[in-house]
Amino acid sequence: MTNKRILLFNGNQVTAYLWHNSQLQEETSFLPHPEGLQAFASYLQQQRRSLFYWLTDTAEESFQLEEIPYVQGRDRTALIARRLKQYFYGTPLSTALTLGRSSTGRRDEKILFVALTRPETMSVWLDVIRQQETTLAGIYSVSLILASIAPHWLATEKPTLLITQTASGIHESFFLDKKLQFSRLTPLNLGTVQSIKAPGIAQTIAIESVKTYQYLVGQRQLKPRTPIRVAVLLTPEQRTDVESQCKSTELLEFDFLEFDAIAKREKLKPSSHTTPQPTLDQLLMHCLVVKPPAQQFAPPVEQHAYRLWQLRLALTAVAIIALVSGLLFAIKTAFDTNALKQATSNAITQTVLTTQRYNALLSSLPQTNIGPDNLRALMARYESIQNNTTDLTPLLSHLSDALNNNSAIELTSLEWKIEPTLSLPPTARLIPLNKTHEIAQSNDGTAIPPTAPPANHTGQSVVTLKINAQLALGLSSDLRAQKTLIEQFAQQLQNTQTQIYLLDMPFEVGSEKLLKNLQNDVNVADVPAPAFSLMLVRPLVIPK
Repeated sequence: MTNKRILLFNGNQVTAYLWHNSQLQEETSFLPHPEGLQAFASYLQQQRRSLFYWLTDTAEESFQLEEIPYVQGRDRTALIARRLKQYFYGTPLSTALTLGRSSTGRRDEKILFVALTRPETMSVWLDVIRQQETTLAGIYSVSLILASIAPHWLATEKPTLLITQTASGIHESFFLDKKLQFSRLTPLNLGTVQSIKAPGIAQTIAIESVKTYQYLVGQRQLKPRTPIRVAVLLTPEQRTDVESQCKSTELLEFDFLEFDAIAKREKLKPSSHTTPQPTLDQLLMHCLVVKPPAQQFAPPVEQHAYRLWQLRLALTAVAIIALVSGLLFAIKTAFDTNALKQATSNAITQTVLTTQRYNALLSSLPQTNIGPDNLRALMARYESIQNNTTDLTPLLSHLSDALNNNSAIELTSLEWKIEPTLSLPPTARLIPLNKTHEIAQSNDGTAIPPTAPPANHTGQSVVTLKINAQLALGLSSDLRAQKTLIEQFAQQLQNTQTQIYLLDMPFEVGSEKLLKNLQNDVNVADVPAPAFSLMLVRPLVIPK
């Protein structure tokens, strides 16, 4: 894993810090004399595998706020480059922050141009970094880091002046709609890193807040008499001194942010190598490593080694992904191969067992003279018969229910068969569905022949069930009772799936003559029970 280090520049010396596991450890400092530069070069040589971030905390930083026409792509890049040269001629350490588009007029883009105005103070250090081919991620300032992370600290989008203190002095950063508009550093010539509780520091904050407000009004970044919020970042022990000097007025509303809460929010861990209480410098360096700002000051020449490092990192990532993918594929292939081998082994075992059972079954069968061809033909015929066999259970159950409801009717015989098409004798008469009156007749007394079968019986195989039955002997003389009983029985057999055809009646029916018994020429003593025949027709349904 690549180590990450920060080089903190305060305008004179450079202090190196190691960032590891959300902790900062101060390593060493370098002064701008030959011995210090030589020691700095040796340090970079020893840590050439590390990724470095340069953080400058100086007052030599300039800001220009401007609205430019909204363009995109190369036109926007060229326009910003021209503006940077116009505003900050002579320094290559410049950048631009977009603040969004104006809500009125042409909706121009608001740009904050920022530059480090004294690059010569850093040139000797940057030369050493370039000579050692150090991997430099970028050159940043305190204002750039605050522009990136401070909006998350502010609870409102109202105009806010954020007051923070680093080892170099007091930073006053003006935010509008949570976007940085201006920043300045008021140096504190105290010789060492001083607490904000030091005499005069709290008063300096109050005085500088008023001066910054007047400057913003003079630069027309604020309208006169516009109240703003002044947020002061401090520790609990610093609050008493600051509150005594920083009193809210009609224009300045002071508010106080707890440093400990923000440090915890940003997941900064105290280091055993530093003071128990983290400082803003440490918090800024931590945020710089964890989430670097999108903009920085370093020109492309200073980031040459960093671009090569990014390329190597990308290639390494691709190689790792390819390696992992290859390993996963190899593992999957191995598992698939093992599974295939296991399946093959199981199949072979099953084949052997099946063959053994087949041979055992074959040996137990009696010897026959039927050859294989004849046996196959016989099995084919058997399968054909099975495929054309229907289940008569529903039809016979329906018949049984009808017979149970008509005790005067005695079943004499049944005949059933499967026909490719419906074939009826000439005397067959269709009983219409749900007809409970007399069977239809023509004027001459003959039955009206049925029309073509319903559509569900046309052009398909049907099952026919011929019912031969007889009536009770006591009804031999009552022809009308016979007719009524037969019609009721036929109606009970009907449903939407079954058609009923009347084949034979125990008497002749004519419209111009009386009912005539078919056995009227026989001695009464020898008259058999009245007999009749019906045919039930259903579509063939082969059970699956």
